[in-house]
Amino acid sequence: MKIHHKLSLLCFSGFTLLFFANGCTDAERSALLDVKSLLIDPSNRLDTWQGDDCCIWKGIECSSSGNVVSLDLRNPNPESFLVNLNSELIPASSSVSKSTAIQGKISPSLFTLKQIYYLDLSFNNFESSTLPSGLSNLTRLTYLNLSNAMFDDSITTQLANLTSLIQLDLSCSTGITDSSNNSVSLTSSTRTTYGSFNSYIPNGNLYSSNLNWLLGLPNLKVLRLTGVDLSEASQSTSWAEPISHLFNLSTLYLSNCRLSGRLPIYQLLNLTLLHSLIMNANNLSSQIPDQLANLTSLSKLDLRNCNLQGSIPYLPQLKGLSVGYNYGLTIDLDSMFSVPWSHLERLDIQYTQVAGSIPDSFANTTTLVSFVANNCSIRGSIPLSITRLSKLRILQLNDNFLKGHLPASLSNMKSLRFLSLSQNVLSGSIPVTICDLRSLYYLNLYYNQLTGEVPECIGYLPDLAYLFVIRNHLIGSVPVSSFQSSNLVYIGLGFNRLSLKIDNSSSTLNSDLQLLELASCNMGGGIPDFIANLTKLVYLDLANNSLSGPIPSWLFNLPLISHLDLSGNSLQGSIPSHIQLHPSIYPRSLNLANNKLQGTIPARLENVEVINLSGNNFSGLVPTEIGKLSSLRYISFAGNKLHGQIPPSFCNKVNAIEVLDLSYNSMSGKIPLTLGNCTSLVFLSLGRNNFDGNIPLELQGAINLGYLDLSSNNFDGPFPDVIRRFQSLEGLKLENNRFEGRLPQFIGELHNLRLLVLASNLFSGSIPQEILQLEKLQYIGLSNNSLSGPIPNKLQNLKLLTVRPTDGSIIGFLISFAFVGAELNIATKGSSYQLESVYSYHSGVDISLNALT
Repeated sequence: MKIHHKLSLLCFSGFTLLFFANGCTDAERSALLDVKSLLIDPSNRLDTWQGDDCCIWKGIECSSSGNVVSLDLRNPNPESFLVNLNSELIPASSSVSKSTAIQGKISPSLFTLKQIYYLDLSFNNFESSTLPSGLSNLTRLTYLNLSNAMFDDSITTQLANLTSLIQLDLSCSTGITDSSNNSVSLTSSTRTTYGSFNSYIPNGNLYSSNLNWLLGLPNLKVLRLTGVDLSEASQSTSWAEPISHLFNLSTLYLSNCRLSGRLPIYQLLNLTLLHSLIMNANNLSSQIPDQLANLTSLSKLDLRNCNLQGSIPYLPQLKGLSVGYNYGLTIDLDSMFSVPWSHLERLDIQYTQVAGSIPDSFANTTTLVSFVANNCSIRGSIPLSITRLSKLRILQLNDNFLKGHLPASLSNMKSLRFLSLSQNVLSGSIPVTICDLRSLYYLNLYYNQLTGEVPECIGYLPDLAYLFVIRNHLIGSVPVSSFQSSNLVYIGLGFNRLSLKIDNSSSTLNSDLQLLELASCNMGGGIPDFIANLTKLVYLDLANNSLSGPIPSWLFNLPLISHLDLSGNSLQGSIPSHIQLHPSIYPRSLNLANNKLQGTIPARLENVEVINLSGNNFSGLVPTEIGKLSSLRYISFAGNKLHGQIPPSFCNKVNAIEVLDLSYNSMSGKIPLTLGNCTSLVFLSLGRNNFDGNIPLELQGAINLGYLDLSSNNFDGPFPDVIRRFQSLEGLKLENNRFEGRLPQFIGELHNLRLLVLASNLFSGSIPQEILQLEKLQYIGLSNNSLSGPIPNKLQNLKLLTVRPTDGSIIGFLISFAFVGAELNIATKGSSYQLESVYSYHSGVDISLNALT
């Protein structure tokens, strides 16, 4: 932690900082130059370390006698990262800057500065050095910060003799935003479930088999050990005993320390001055102990993501309580707030189990500033009483079962900055009174059942930066000019019944805009020119409008664009042969499906993870270069005019391909053997082409295959033996080929199979009885073969053929937030129906045009 008032620490020790012309001593100047000689300084922070007076060097402070008493080499701009939706660690900032971390080794000369009271080396890179044993020479230290500096060592006796130490930070990991656990329900392929945001990135490797070394630090007030591996220490039930001797301790950070077992409450009860207890991201696997109420000084308690069970005890002294991401924790808000929490300011219970609704008594906690309760199964309506919380700044109730209207009295919450109510079942209109919330910074009403118009005044809220009203039933015309004077950086209006109005007066939006989501907004004409000015745009979605004309070249040249979706329009012309996308929290996606584009498939795709060009008029060959790209995860060129073979470059080397859809083209040749190297492949669709030959045994390397469509080609030979290797297979479509022979008994081993379509081949013999083992099977298509013998008399025992599931999930796969699903042609009463999306409740049996009895 950076200390902003170091003078207070130095004055505490009886020194006053003065800078004399005589400067520091020769010995100390020489020692500092030795320290500098072993360091690499990319940001040139040490350039001032020259001349005789080291007291004026950057990061150095001296006492009145000219002795060095403070050395602050903390990295002022540590790199920040996040984990995006594809589990990739990427820079948190779009602009890539040079690292400012000092590198190298620590000179032993540092430990000759025996008058030093303040030492901060945090967020640098000491290249897996051990903790210097010379630290024990600095006996006057009151502040020591070695956090996140890439040390690699066991903590034992390195801090011996530091009896004056008041603040110690040995943390070796930092918390980061983690979106990798986000998922989308295939019941409705747009409903998002947000996962844990409590991930940590290691910045070193410190560990300790016990905490006995703390016994030599009796004056500690602040102890931070975030990320220090204490897994071995916590195997003892008395592992926290040394902490209990730190009678002056006010702040204790033990986050992400790999602790296991119960929270050591009886060792902590001696800490009568403890103000903050931060132990999130451990495996405490117990209840929250009632005895915490005896720590009367305790103000902040963070036990998020600790595998806690039970309920929340009454802890009336707390100002901040964070217990989110404890999925076994059950909270009765009615019971909890039947007693006063008169000091509570911040409450985080997201991803716990809440019984019932938010009671009126909740509003009695008038001190509340932040309430976060996402994904808690909260029911009922938003109580009017909550609008009496005049100090509330943050209200997050995403992904619950809230119903009813948004209260017009929300306008009473004048302090509200962050309002997020997405993915509930709220109805009615957005009250105009919401515009009275002049401090509102973030408004998210995504995926509800709201009706009426978007109040135009929202665009004029002075601080509003985030606006999401996507996927409601909103109507009316929305002029882009209504956002022209705003500070919005995220705008999401899509999938309503809105009409976006663009005129000459709406030529500009906030130049800092990063996300623009206008899908299904009844837009016509060409792609709006004002987008060219949005040079910080990362995410652009104009899908399912009536846009026409060519795609302007400047759109592909936006310097930070990561996600571009123009699908479902009437765009024409060609696209560049070279397209580059940029890293962000979103998958790097290019979706131009279902337009009228033509020309050739672009050969140079930089950083592209998802490319969907299906349903256009692209012609020519699939470029060989595409098969060599290591970043591509999702490829769909279905429904074009492509010809030629699948390039053997596909999966020839390291690859991440999970979806490959080349269906509905005019491609030919054999399946390349290299596709067997696609170990990540989940979805392979080659249907409606002119491929021929046998299915190669080498394809068995694609062991994770969940959907295989080879229908309507010229494949021949017996039922492919390689299919028995695909134990994850949910959909198998081989219809309209020239396969022959008997259906194999091993088909009963494919226990995850839901769709089995083998119609219009040359199969003969009987239907194997083993097919009755496929309990998940919901559709069987065996028509127009030469099958004979009896129909299995227990076919009706396949439950999903007779019982309609209630979940209504879609059969398909979601890769990088791009969905690809099964298709099915069903014949009934003499008519044929093409299902472009197959749900779990679609079922049937077609065994017609055989010789079955």
